[in-house]
Amino acid sequence: MKDEVHNAVLRWLIYGHVWVALAVGAQSWWTALFLHEGGLAKRYALAATLGGFTAYGVTRLARLGSKDVQQYANLRWYLANRKVMYFLVGLAGAAAFLLMWPLWPRIWNILLPAAVITFFYVTPFTVGGRAIGLREIPFLKAVLIGVVWSVVVVAVPMRLDPVEQSTTAIIGFTCMRVPLIMALAILFDIRDQATDDPALRTVPFVFGVKGAKVIAFFLLVCAACFDVLFLRGLGHVAASWTILAGYAFAAVLTVLARPVRDAFYYAILVDGVMIAVPLCGAIGVALG
Repeated sequence: MKDEVHNAVLRWLIYGHVWVALAVGAQSWWTALFLHEGGLAKRYALAATLGGFTAYGVTRLARLGSKDVQQYANLRWYLANRKVMYFLVGLAGAAAFLLMWPLWPRIWNILLPAAVITFFYVTPFTVGGRAIGLREIPFLKAVLIGVVWSVVVVAVPMRLDPVEQSTTAIIGFTCMRVPLIMALAILFDIRDQATDDPALRTVPFVFGVKGAKVIAFFLLVCAACFDVLFLRGLGHVAASWTILAGYAFAAVLTVLARPVRDAFYYAILVDGVMIAVPLCGAIGVALG
């Protein structure tokens, strides 16, 4: 089938959601790098990686009994590897739980609201046959993804800093990460335009593909400016330049994005921006 990924390694990275789980870890680790002592936050980054793999795995395994399994390449792959994935998802979930257990008293009040909001968005509600709820709010999809991801990879690690961060600082730094995630979410909305319900009122549905690209590009510029100013403020001048390579990569992907693309483009390259940006920044930090 045309949507199949034939390379075995890429199947694990894409269908197994290993790559996006690594993106969660990379973003969390990038935050931990600038804390006073990032040991707890780096432990959380590992737990978040395992938790991301678990969360995506549970959603896929839960759908294996549905009638539309054969319509989606990732679900067909999960079905073919069901026993292995049950074991790996269970193992990763248990490991994430053990790693997170000592941290819960400090972070539950941030993670719980994010989880509740996400639940009320992804779960469709109807009254009298009419759809209601968060899904009906225009543009909310990209905004919600940007906010929830940023809370998970910025706000939570900052709460684990031994030197207590103010609520204002946590909110401010979390908001700095939102534009990057939102820009990537809009690119995925472009990909999903053919399959998303028009009632979701995503950015491409309202502004068209070209308009969505312009908005995504603007958000990337905002995110890049935030990172450059942040790094220069800490004296990491080299990193303020090298990180721009990651954003240039994201800008090229934005220009080339279109609804009809293979799985590699979005699931590896676009998701890979979340790894490329902190990696480029970290190289600059190491160079001094």
